[in-house]
Amino acid sequence: MNKILNINLGGYAITIDDDAYEYLNAYLDSLRKRFSESEGRDEIVHDIESRLGEIITQSMGNRSIVMLPDVEAAVEIMGKPEDFGGEASGSSSSTGTGTGSSKSGRGAKHYGVGISTGKRLFRDEEDAVVGGVCSGLSAYFGMHDPVWMRLIFVLLTFLSAGFWIPAYILLWILVPPAKTAADRLAMRGEPINVDNIAKEIEDSFERIGSEFGSQKKSGDGKDRSFSNAMSSGVSVLGQMFGFVVRFIAKFGLLIAAIVAFGLFIALAVSWVAGIWGLFAAAPFVDYFSPFSSGMTWLGFANVFFLFGIPVLGLSLMFARALFKMRTPAWLGTGLTLFWVLNVISAFALLAVGAKNYRSGGTSTKSIELSGLSSDTLRVEGIRANPNGESFWWFDDEDEFVVFGDKKFEINGLVEIRVRKSDDGTFKCTQVIRSRGSSSRDAASNAELIEFPLTLEGNTLRVPVSFGIPNGQKWRGQHVRLNIDVPVGKSIVFDEKIYRHSAADMEVYSNDNEGGNYISRSPEKIFRMTAGGLICASCPQFGDRDYSSDEYYEHFILEGNFETEMRRGNDFKIRVEGPADAIEKIRTGKKLTLSKKGNATGVKVFIESPVFTSLIADNTGDVTLRGFEEGDASITVTGNNRVKAYVDVSDLLNVSLTGKCTLELVGDGNNIDANLSDGATLESVNWRAEKIEITASGASNARVYAKDRAVVISDSGSQVKVEGGAKIRNTRYEEGE
Repeated sequence: MNKILNINLGGYAITIDDDAYEYLNAYLDSLRKRFSESEGRDEIVHDIESRLGEIITQSMGNRSIVMLPDVEAAVEIMGKPEDFGGEASGSSSSTGTGTGSSKSGRGAKHYGVGISTGKRLFRDEEDAVVGGVCSGLSAYFGMHDPVWMRLIFVLLTFLSAGFWIPAYILLWILVPPAKTAADRLAMRGEPINVDNIAKEIEDSFERIGSEFGSQKKSGDGKDRSFSNAMSSGVSVLGQMFGFVVRFIAKFGLLIAAIVAFGLFIALAVSWVAGIWGLFAAAPFVDYFSPFSSGMTWLGFANVFFLFGIPVLGLSLMFARALFKMRTPAWLGTGLTLFWVLNVISAFALLAVGAKNYRSGGTSTKSIELSGLSSDTLRVEGIRANPNGESFWWFDDEDEFVVFGDKKFEINGLVEIRVRKSDDGTFKCTQVIRSRGSSSRDAASNAELIEFPLTLEGNTLRVPVSFGIPNGQKWRGQHVRLNIDVPVGKSIVFDEKIYRHSAADMEVYSNDNEGGNYISRSPEKIFRMTAGGLICASCPQFGDRDYSSDEYYEHFILEGNFETEMRRGNDFKIRVEGPADAIEKIRTGKKLTLSKKGNATGVKVFIESPVFTSLIADNTGDVTLRGFEEGDASITVTGNNRVKAYVDVSDLLNVSLTGKCTLELVGDGNNIDANLSDGATLESVNWRAEKIEITASGASNARVYAKDRAVVISDSGSQVKVEGGAKIRNTRYEEGE
């Protein structure tokens, strides 16, 4: 029976039995005697204790008490004093060591397996320039001179646009420094044993001693030696700090040189690109410039100097700092004054330019449409100058801006508005708006544009662009045509012009199907009725190609017809069978479909982006597919069948009355179901968390619930719950 002790071995808390403790204590005593003459005796023994604690802790596994073989295995790894020429220990030491020698092989075999150091990454602060990261990396990768690693870091920093600067800082934070001799040995991948630890610590003391000892003079007193040592230490620290500062300064100068070179290149490229752009755009600048030709070029020069002078100043500043260049004293002052003059000039030019846009004006004229012989006016889009040659354009579907040799055309600033006529005839009014220095000047600018509008038979040809003659200015001109359509007459727009055309919402009839607008419907006939515009040739509600961005979410189905509803991006409805077999009533977001007459084989197909409620009253089979809703309700009455493939994240309300059947497939949270008069609910494939169901009048249900189920039923009804939910059953009699 052995005693159990708790000890602290080099910072490791260890529970050890008495035999192992005696062996360990004798081993440490022998080490203290071996290094009694060494200057770093205490540091050597402390590092060896730390390494022993680490080895023993790693070899323990799940065991909690250190036994003698564990200590023997650790000593075998570290080595004994006599192995490297040390003095013999005392008698107890000899006994302990001898015992250890006889058992060390067995201990190493059984308890030392897996103890391997290898290389570990540390920061080498003893050979650091900044944080010791590069020194540590060079030791880890076996590079004897850390200078090469530092050069690699600098090169990577430039190639990665500075990425390795924060990477270095991150390594500085994350990688621990090599504080002990064992750390420094692990950093270089050398065996961590007694001999190497002692050698590392003695070498460290020799390095420190050589740095401080060179400053000592023989014969000085104790106080003077201490003073010289302190002075030498401060000098060494000062030299290190100065080296770091010089390194950072040179690094910063290198960055500054790169920035200066980049600014110089940017200035040169801007100069070349600006000159080329000015010459290339020279024929067209006058159309857009608010100034005369001379002031326009002055403005370009003004903008160039506003940005160029600061860039030039920065380049000169970096050049003086890097290359010790001398610049004339008057240069900085002259550039500053010249830049201030350009700022003043820029504000003056902006004021003059804004003056030419301060007022608005219009030019209005009527287009004669009395020769129109048809009830339908066709509007076609044409180019303002279809036979002219153009040699430069900006393409946006059709040309947005087209430059020619005698004028330029602007596309897109043409608008057509359809209105109801108040006198029973077609009318067209052309309104051109513009800007200018005064209302009269703005009206004059509006009148100078070329916009050849013509009527040929029943076709009104409208340019999709307008031209501005050479020598004139663009002053924000905009063309609008107001076309008045009488009741009973129609209008149609072709592919080129329909995007420029529209009508106010109040002009459309309430009977016009949603989504059938002039701006969306080329080659469609829009007829003016007493209630407003309707699309006479568009698919109507229930037609095969009908589609609308107006949707419904509450559906009521009445009568014997089949219905299939599915989720879609737009609302669509199609009726198969006689066109008048289904009556459609729309009220807000509610759509009611009712069967009329005795027609058979009627089927309705519906697509909708949302579904909230369904009421199926004595209708045919109904199928719902693909809907994902928060809350929803399904109400079925009569002898019909409904199948719903839906997911409901919150609550699904179900009400079934009569000999109807509802089959649910999907997922959800809660179901609240009420069944009566022989109704059937099949929802075993609809995975719900909770369900509450009331069944009466010989109704049947088969449901699925994971968490909880509340079942209230009479004696003639049956409810089966699957899914493992906790079930609470309640029976009630008719009349309760």
